Amino acid sequence: MLEGGDESDHHPDERECADDLPEPHRSLPRTHRPNGGALRNHGDASPVVRTAATILPCATDRRILFARRGLTWRSGPEGTYRSVAAERSSTETAERRWSVDLLRVGSLAVVVVVHWISVRVTLVDGSVRGAAALHGKPIWMLTWLLQVMPLFFLAGGFANTLLVDRWRCAGTGFGAYLGPRARRLVAPAVLLVAVLGPVVRMLSGNIELARTAAHLIGSPLWFLAVYLVAVALAPLAVRIHDHAAWIAPVGLLGCSLLVDGVRFSGLSFVAGWNLLFVWVFCHQLGILHARGTFRAVSDGLLLILVALGVGILIAMVAGPYPGSMFGLADAPVSNLSPPTSAVSVLATLQFAVFTIIDRRIGEWRPVERMRLLISYLTTRLMTIYLWHVPVIAVLTAAALLAPDPLLPADPLTWWLTRPAWIILGGIILFGVVRLALGWDLFCARYLPRTSSAAALAGTLLAIGAIYFLWRDGLSPTLSPLLLLAGAALLTTTHRVPTPTPTRPHRIEH
Repeated sequence: MLEGGDESDHHPDERECADDLPEPHRSLPRTHRPNGGALRNHGDASPVVRTAATILPCATDRRILFARRGLTWRSGPEGTYRSVAAERSSTETAERRWSVDLLRVGSLAVVVVVHWISVRVTLVDGSVRGAAALHGKPIWMLTWLLQVMPLFFLAGGFANTLLVDRWRCAGTGFGAYLGPRARRLVAPAVLLVAVLGPVVRMLSGNIELARTAAHLIGSPLWFLAVYLVAVALAPLAVRIHDHAAWIAPVGLLGCSLLVDGVRFSGLSFVAGWNLLFVWVFCHQLGILHARGTFRAVSDGLLLILVALGVGILIAMVAGPYPGSMFGLADAPVSNLSPPTSAVSVLATLQFAVFTIIDRRIGEWRPVERMRLLISYLTTRLMTIYLWHVPVIAVLTAAALLAPDPLLPADPLTWWLTRPAWIILGGIILFGVVRLALGWDLFCARYLPRTSSAAALAGTLLAIGAIYFLWRDGLSPTLSPLLLLAGAALLTTTHRVPTPTPTRPHRIEH
């Protein structure tokens, strides 16, 4: 839900609302409008209830058109309008895609588990040794199935499209969209730097250990930097899609292929640009899914797309592209760091498969306990992601006190103990997330900044700071100060107003 939006007293007429729609939908046929197209509450003589547009789930073109009038569109033979106040709960339930939320949670779970089993740390003759635990040709093939970061960006693109639609309905400035969203994403990084920065500083007596810890803690931050860029570009990306759906995906894929060509010709310094081109492409696939661009494409054609993509990937690997999707002991160079266009092709395959699955479970509504669990996790995904590497690092350091049972030198024994290791790490990570909740609640007490200039400046500062913290590690440089400056620009000192409880009316008998 978009925070920081203002209640708008202006309700433009139908033509003004339609200006925000793509060309094919700017003028809906009058046969699809009850009462000859009159914009009023169908079946009710009372005035239309005007509700804050910031909470309207305007996920489709028709909803964008009517939400500014405080109405929702109910699909049917003729279509009907009903007041938002009467349908808010049912509409919110219908708009939430539990399948997309489950995709986000599942993708993050795979990322966490893979990171936790990727490095085997042992204590041999008093010296700590670390080596990549995954290797071999079968694992090379498995990496193409375990690489789920494109799905995470796809789900983010879907969610950000809904946020952009609500922001458009509200008619507020760009800062009302970006400020609250950026602050929620940056706040967990501020906590990470504030807590672990001094820890790295205390390790400075051992330069090698301090450097390793700094880079280890900062290693997940690339995702946050790139995702902030995708969030900031989302309004433009959605608008481009609504005017010409294929311009952005084709353009981004072309740019990533160009970067690959220059990189494989020997100019490897350009490879870093694909951090933007590849992952923003994956984010754009989420916009395609939110807009239902492939809704009319049959399952058979989607399966043909999957087969074609697999053939393209085989050809890419047979050429200059690496054979694994992330780094292994016998494949230190992969398609992930920095990303190549192979990630974009893989994302397209995953998008096609998810489209097929989502058609069958898109209306799925989990039982209440699962809904609560998914909701709890989706609101804390960034905290989980940023802290899962430090948690396993601390757990590994503690295991050095009893290396024989916890860090066995025998590879088979090491693998047999991994399930218990993952469960223990999950318990500790859950505790860390619970502790971090206090920081989230503290930040939520203060209103985010919704000035466009301040929100954009704060976001750019945070992106730059987080990028350098990832590249240089969590070391005592100017980057933590830039991050704090960016976070300060994204928030205000004004507390969120506390609702005043109203006294119930007395009923006289």
